Amino acid sequence: MEFMTLKNAEGKEISVRFRKFQLSDATEIVKLIRDEYGEKYHKRNLYDTDYIIRQNEAGALMFHVAEMVGGEVIGCLALKREGTACSIATGIILKKYRRYGMFFPFAKYIAAQIRQLDKVSAIYCRMILYHDITQKLMARLGLKACAFVPSLILADNFQHSYDRDDNLKLTLGIMIRKVSKHDAGKIYLPVEQIKIAQDIYNSLKVKYEIDSTENILAGESKISVDNDAVQQNCTIEIDFAGANLVNQIRAVHEKFSGDYQTFNIFLNVSDKSAVAAYNELVKLGYFFVGFKPICSDREIMILHNPRNVAIDFDKLKLIEEFEFLREYVKKMYGSRCLIENQ
Repeated sequence: MEFMTLKNAEGKEISVRFRKFQLSDATEIVKLIRDEYGEKYHKRNLYDTDYIIRQNEAGALMFHVAEMVGGEVIGCLALKREGTACSIATGIILKKYRRYGMFFPFAKYIAAQIRQLDKVSAIYCRMILYHDITQKLMARLGLKACAFVPSLILADNFQHSYDRDDNLKLTLGIMIRKVSKHDAGKIYLPVEQIKIAQDIYNSLKVKYEIDSTENILAGESKISVDNDAVQQNCTIEIDFAGANLVNQIRAVHEKFSGDYQTFNIFLNVSDKSAVAAYNELVKLGYFFVGFKPICSDREIMILHNPRNVAIDFDKLKLIEEFEFLREYVKKMYGSRCLIENQ
């Protein structure tokens, strides 16, 4: 890509271009991370230059950089394949080069790179919600608000140059834009979630069919569990909900029980067991926080169990695109089941 000239409000100009990762960029990416996060970035592997190089060589994490005339690397954005989607992540600009309007052309360049990849169903972005800069940027690229992922990061474990909200744990948001997946197929949803599903899937302009049949849970569940002991958050993916689902989830709750432990469930709603599974999870203290649509061969509903960690959704700094979802999720949070010894 050719160099472009960018100007800040004071009339100062810089020349920058965007390009793919080179081996020498690994050290510069770590410098960018330290400039923004110090030693408290939650993606700990990205302080390791060998890890960055290996991930790029494997195509698992594809970094792109913003480079000044003369070769100084002043920004980075990464692409990561997640299911059939491609996510935009780890976007950083050196503090002294901000306010030049660099992020939007950088993001447009990244979106163009995604469209050159094979078999990408959607563009996906997950972002911290105590500032709205990334949300505004993704909205300009056509991404739509689809979900919250609450209480992922302990605020005291995270350093950032922006003012953060007062929540004990930081909530992330999900925004998505379709690329090649135009039909979500049949999704199994409880009646109470039909309207919000219609709002989200219609915003993505994809086809879908909703079935609210509550089929009996039978057979063995297929779940995977990933717990972050440092941040005290646990992610549970339910591929298939069987008769033993409740016992399995209770066992996970018992295994991870720190003072600030929270749980997020990613429920496969392309499977006919989803409605019954949802009803059981609500009884265990979970509540609906959104969807992760068109990012794999199955559609996903996200549910959260805050345990003893309160969430103030009004403290999240959101663009208008997220407001309808905030108001709905607040109602779900307020009406959730509160069960002792969840």
